[in-house]
Amino acid sequence: LAARGYDLVLTARRTDRLETLAAELKAAHGSDSTILTADLNQPGTPQQLVDALSERGLAVDLLVNNAGYGVPGYLRDQDWPVHADFLHIMVSAPVELAWRLLPGMLERGHGRILNIASVAGLIPGTAGHTLYAASKGFLVKFSQSLALEYRNRGVNTCAVCAGFTLSEFHDVN
Repeated sequence: LAARGYDLVLTARRTDRLETLAAELKAAHGSDSTILTADLNQPGTPQQLVDALSERGLAVDLLVNNAGYGVPGYLRDQDWPVHADFLHIMVSAPVELAWRLLPGMLERGHGRILNIASVAGLIPGTAGHTLYAASKGFLVKFSQSLALEYRNRGVNTCAVCAGFTLSEFHDVN
């Protein structure tokens, strides 16, 4: 997006990584990045992000819901709070961010919502990652429905269903 001339709002839990990324994008593409450090697993974070954007006079024309991780092991291997946190990040937070940013997009008559799902959402789930495929399948169906609801109002939604990609996700998992 930076290479295409977009200025960005970068949000994640680790400020140092955001600052490094912002500097790299500025050097490579000349894009400006606003950094909003936030943990989507904390109550009220989506609203706090929207408030921070408003305070800075920033409108979001393209939302990329990319936060995610995996919980290895069978469902009963983890305590319920681990799964609840996972579902909040993977399902609730993307929906809430879309819900909170959608009104501005509709008011301006244009917008994009890009939900990073996975091919895992399109194929049968696997033992040992019980909720991962289910959460990605939810994002796919949510994206399809949202696309149908607002396609005639200038807001497009899609889900990216990439295949296996080596990333830090697998190192952490």
